[in-house]
Amino acid sequence: MIREVFAAALAFSSLVTFGGIPSGEEEAKRQARSVHLFWQGIQKDATEVVGSVKVTQDQTNSYYMVIGFDGGYMGIQNVGGHHVGIFSIWDPVGHAFDFAAKPDDVAENLRAKVLYAAPNISVSRFGGEGTGAKTMFGTNWEVGRDVYFRIKTEPDGEDRIKFTGFIGDGKKELKIATISRLRHGRKAVVSGVYSFVEDFWRNGVSKTLVRRAEFTKFASRVSQNDKFTPCTGAFFSADRNTLKTIDAGPVQDGGFLQTGGDTVNKTIPLGKTFSFEVTKR
Repeated sequence: MIREVFAAALAFSSLVTFGGIPSGEEEAKRQARSVHLFWQGIQKDATEVVGSVKVTQDQTNSYYMVIGFDGGYMGIQNVGGHHVGIFSIWDPVGHAFDFAAKPDDVAENLRAKVLYAAPNISVSRFGGEGTGAKTMFGTNWEVGRDVYFRIKTEPDGEDRIKFTGFIGDGKKELKIATISRLRHGRKAVVSGVYSFVEDFWRNGVSKTLVRRAEFTKFASRVSQNDKFTPCTGAFFSADRNTLKTIDAGPVQDGGFLQTGGDTVNKTIPLGKTFSFEVTKR
C-alpha cells in the first residue's frame, strides 16, 4: 500500500513551474502552499550534511522534507495516518521537468541504482516527477520529537557518485541505503541544500489545516576528519500557489515553516533571508 500512496507523494514538483500543471490560482483552491528553507552556510565542497526536523503541528498526507539537495531528498511523511520515511535519488536526466516520465523510460546504464538497503526498507523506481531510485520505510516519528537525517557522498568509481542516507533519534542512527548515480561532470559533494513542508492531500479542505515543523541543527563538513560547521541562516521561499497563509522564521539552531489554516506571514517576509542563534557545540 505504501508504494502506491508514495507515487503521488513525492514533492519536488512544488518547486518548479511547467506547462500542463495547475496554475498558482488553481493550486490555492485545493491545497496549502508549499514552503521552503534554503540553508545558508553549507560548505562549498561539503561531502556530508546533517539536519533535523521536529513536527509541531501535523496533518494527514503531509511531507516534511528535511534534506533536499542537488540530486535527491530525504524526509518524513504522514501518509493517511502512517508515519513513513523516504530517501530518493534522481536519475541524472531531466529530473525536475518531466511530470509524465516513466521509470522504464530510462536506459539501465543511466539509472540511479540502490547498492545497499537496510532490512525492511522498500526499494523501487519512481516516475511522474522525473525518474529515479526510491527507498521507503516505516518510522516511529512523533509530533514534538526531533528526527535526525544525514547524507554522505563519495566517488563510486570514475563515472558515478554514491549517496548514503541515515536517520536517527539523536542517540543512535540507522543507515537507510546507499544509492549510486552517474557523475555527469559533477563533484562528489552535497549542494543546494533545502527543506520544505508540503500538503499533498490537495482535496480543497487540506488548505484549511495548519502544518508546522521546526528544522534545526543543519551543518556540513568537507572531510570526515573535520568538525561540522553549523548553518547560521536560511532563505524563506514558497511555490507558485497564491495563498498567503504561510510563515517562517528563526528558532534556536534553525528555522520553522508553517502553512495552511489561519497562518499569517508575521515573522519573516517571503523571499527574505534570516539568521538564528546557534548553540555552542
